[in-house]
Amino acid sequence: MSRPPHVNADFIDLIQRPDGALELARVALLVAAGCDANVDVDDELTRIRGWGDELARRIEPEWNNLQKLARLRAFLFEELGFRGDRQDYFSPSNSLLHEVVQRRRGIPLTLAILMLELGWRVGMPLEGVGFPGHFLVRLAGEQSDLLLDPFSRGMVVREEDCHRMLRDTTKGRVHYEPGMIASVRRRDVLVRLLNNLKNAYVRQGEDALALGVVDHLLALSPGDVDETRDRGLLLFRLHQYGRALECLTTYLEGAAGAMDREVIEKHCAALRQLIASLN
Repeated sequence: MSRPPHVNADFIDLIQRPDGALELARVALLVAAGCDANVDVDDELTRIRGWGDELARRIEPEWNNLQKLARLRAFLFEELGFRGDRQDYFSPSNSLLHEVVQRRRGIPLTLAILMLELGWRVGMPLEGVGFPGHFLVRLAGEQSDLLLDPFSRGMVVREEDCHRMLRDTTKGRVHYEPGMIASVRRRDVLVRLLNNLKNAYVRQGEDALALGVVDHLLALSPGDVDETRDRGLLLFRLHQYGRALECLTTYLEGAAGAMDREVIEKHCAALRQLIASLN
């Protein structure tokens, strides 16, 4: 998938910065701009920052973080009207930040990005929490850290709620472990956003768009053999046989014990036959 050169350059520049300096909203908008040439990253970012400035004007200097949280929730979920999209949860729109901003609908992760960005704007110690199947936000620094659910208007989530959510999302196949509610790096938030978007595009058969997202994932982790495999499979489906064979061969070289090795070897054999027939 082709995208404006400055989008690639800006993305690479951002992901090379230290984790604490990674601008989540900007990089998420750059991801969106890679999928939709009409996205104006600066305009969308100005809108989000404007919300942060407006929220800051409504915060009193002496307020503690719990008071700030109450104002943040009211502003983001009541006044601006952001909600979890329960009707079309797996739509790519819910992983494209500019569409989330325009529609005021999203999934836990994209709503969390907005919650984090606005909270950071007013000095709140918010952190992303990579809970399986349902991204959460942590308000750190209190006597007892609070877990917040951006999909449900930033309401507090307790440990028993996490058990229930995990049962619902995995049908009981995965058991809860305390490490599941650990805070994650901003880089991890970005990886999860990209994986959500990739899966959404694959589900809709948008292989060219999915390929562009995989390229972003490989920019973050150039040696990731699984993403190299997925890149090869997408290239195969897009009839780019030479590049597909190169990727799948690289995967086989780097994943000696892979469970799907036999399947990928058959793909490579088919690709060699296709390439030979075209020469």
